Amino acid sequence: MKFNKWLMTGLVLSGLWITSTQPTNAEADASIQNESIYDLYVDRYFNKVITNDYDVNAKDPNAFAGGDFLGIIEKMDHIKDMGFTTISIGPVFATETYDGKRVLDFNALEKRFGTPEEFQQLINEAHKHHLKIMIEFPLNNYSLNHIWNAETDWILSTDNDVLTLDLENAEVQQALINTLVEFTNTYGVDGIKLSELNGAPTSFINEIITSVKEVRDPMYVIALEESDANFDVNYSEELQVNLRNAFKNTDLPTENIVSTNYNDLLLIDDLHTERFTYYSALENMFPPTRIKTALGAMLTMPGVPYMTYGTEIAMNGQNAQESHQVMNFRVDEELIEYIKDINSIRNKSETMRTGKIELLENENGYIVYKRYSDDEQFIVVINNTSQTKRIDLTKDIVGENKELHGLFESDIVRADDNGEYRLVLDREIVEVYQITDRKGLNKSYIFAMALSYILFLAFLVIVWKKGKQRKNEQTNKK
Repeated sequence: MKFNKWLMTGLVLSGLWITSTQPTNAEADASIQNESIYDLYVDRYFNKVITNDYDVNAKDPNAFAGGDFLGIIEKMDHIKDMGFTTISIGPVFATETYDGKRVLDFNALEKRFGTPEEFQQLINEAHKHHLKIMIEFPLNNYSLNHIWNAETDWILSTDNDVLTLDLENAEVQQALINTLVEFTNTYGVDGIKLSELNGAPTSFINEIITSVKEVRDPMYVIALEESDANFDVNYSEELQVNLRNAFKNTDLPTENIVSTNYNDLLLIDDLHTERFTYYSALENMFPPTRIKTALGAMLTMPGVPYMTYGTEIAMNGQNAQESHQVMNFRVDEELIEYIKDINSIRNKSETMRTGKIELLENENGYIVYKRYSDDEQFIVVINNTSQTKRIDLTKDIVGENKELHGLFESDIVRADDNGEYRLVLDREIVEVYQITDRKGLNKSYIFAMALSYILFLAFLVIVWKKGKQRKNEQTNKK
């Protein structure tokens, strides 16, 4: 049985084009639909050097923990290996807080994070790894000690020790645009995540977007706040909450989560919300399984996947002090390996990123859809229920004389006598089936395997005969 399973697995893998013939994400045309984003705070990721650890206290959740630009370089392979293509980093400017939000001076980088040379080294190393770097830029709510505090005509409020600017002031707008354009000109960043948009006119945000896009092409500009501005992706708090609520447990409504908009930002939490693990734990569910199912959906649907650092280790937290933990890289690899696998399918298949979608079934956690283009076709089955589920697909959906290859379970499904393809999937599992033309048995592969088996048996016979010969010789000597 083990030999037959080994043989069948080999036959499945030998028939798949996905590992070799499709262009990788790095080879595809620049488009944010081809990206998957990994979001982090510099201070909370990895502390590579201690020479920049000024007033660092890793035991205080409100203090700087020591993470730096060189730390991100040190752990860049971790992000690359999981298949993400863009690293989104919190504000990097001189700041009073570990998250970079209480900016002091846009003309200086935070010394605890590293030097300008080290920041440029981070960008250069990312590009060598075919990764993009996106930096968060807050439009407002800075430290009271910000150098712009002297510009009294610019200030709207100083309540709660926060400097709030008048974003309708033309001078403020121009200062922010000039600052951001100079920053993007100085460093070769690939994207900007604007934040603190409250009070900013849409026309002003659009002017920012236009200005930074003139610096470099491509230059992605996004926000995790709802806006009518011309961002490259559409952020919807409702969609984020719906995705979170659909996958925190099984058998929950999923009718409003299947994205068909290729510009939708797909995420289950962010650095300003409770962690997804927190919600799944409240449901008494096993967070890694919940995360697998959610990411399986996000990375196979149209849209731009966005994952918060620590999701790969099921990081928990209800508030910032809990959820902005220092990243722990000494953890079980099972969830990380799953992210690698599902992201690999997305990165190697243009259809999975930008192809069409046909929804076949969607009810209370059981979702089936077809992703297709002129070149390739997939069936994605998401069984986020508490029961084994089955669906019978007709030849009108799959095609005639086809077979479906399960890319995770390595099974092959062919049409039955009625011409239907029966897919059966256990609970809490996502499977991706590749549709290919039906093939006969791979005779070359079978011959090679049979020859290997015969040679192995011959080897055992020779060893047995040699042993028997030595035993006889020892007996004769006695």
